[in-house]
Amino acid sequence: MKLEPVVKYTGIIIVGMIFGIFVLLPLSEFASYIEYNAGGTTTGPVTFLAGKLMDTLLLRTPIRFLYYSGFGIFSVGLFVYIYTRFKERNDKIYQLLSELNQGLLPLIEQGESNTMEFKSSFRYDLNQKAVNRALEAVVMKTLAGFMNSEGGTLLIGVNDEGAIIGLENDYQTLKRKDKDGFEQLIMSTVSEKLGTAACSYIRLIFHTHNDMEVCRIIVNRAGFPVYMKDGNSQKFYVRTGSGTRDMDIQDAINYISQNWPKKFRKLAVGR
Repeated sequence: MKLEPVVKYTGIIIVGMIFGIFVLLPLSEFASYIEYNAGGTTTGPVTFLAGKLMDTLLLRTPIRFLYYSGFGIFSVGLFVYIYTRFKERNDKIYQLLSELNQGLLPLIEQGESNTMEFKSSFRYDLNQKAVNRALEAVVMKTLAGFMNSEGGTLLIGVNDEGAIIGLENDYQTLKRKDKDGFEQLIMSTVSEKLGTAACSYIRLIFHTHNDMEVCRIIVNRAGFPVYMKDGNSQKFYVRTGSGTRDMDIQDAINYISQNWPKKFRKLAVGR
C-alpha cells in the first residue's frame, strides 16, 4: 500500500475537523449569540463561544461535534478536489504553451528519446508505395506508451534520421486531402484503438517547413492505464529509453499498481 494516499486522506480528515470545530463552529455560534443577546443575555461573546467550544471538544454535545467535524471534512475535501483539478488543468495548459513555444527544427534537433519520437508517415508505406495499416498500429503503440509513461511528443512526417518528409503521401490516401482530414483520421484511430477517453490526452499541431507539413502530437500522461486493441486482445505499452515495449501480464500489474489507484490493478489481469 502506498503511503502517500494514506497521508493525504488522513491530513484531510485532521484539517477538516480542525476547520469545522475552530472556524465553522465559532462563526455559526456567533450568529446564535447575536440572537440570544437580542433576547437580553448578559454573557459576553468570548465567554459564550468559549463555552460552546469546550462543550464540543469535551463531547458534552456529541451531535454538534459530529456535525461540525463532518462538515469541516467535507469542506476541506471539496477544496482539495477542486484545487487538484485546477492544478492539473493549469499543468496541461503550461505544458501545451511550452510545446507551442518550441519551433519544429529545435524539436528535431533534440533527437529521439523517452519523450520524443519520429515517424515518417502514419499509414503510407514509403517502401511499398501504398497504404500499410500496420504503420497505424505502430503510431498507436507509441501514443499508448507515452500515455502510460510521462507523456511525450510524436512528430509524423520526420524520418528516423531527423529529415523532414512531410505528410503529402498520407494526405493523398484521405478523402479530405489536407491537415483537417489527417487530424480526423488520427483522432478516429485513437478512439478505435485506444478508447474514446484517450483522445482527451493528445493535442495536434501542424508545422510547415519548405512547403512540407509535419504533424506534432503532444501526448499527456493518462489518468488511467491505456490499452491498445490488437485484434481480439489488448496490449499494454510503456516507454523505455527511446522505444516502446509491450509488458507481460505480471509486469503490467506491478507497473499499474505503482502508478495508478488500486481500482485499476485488476484491469491488467483481464487484458
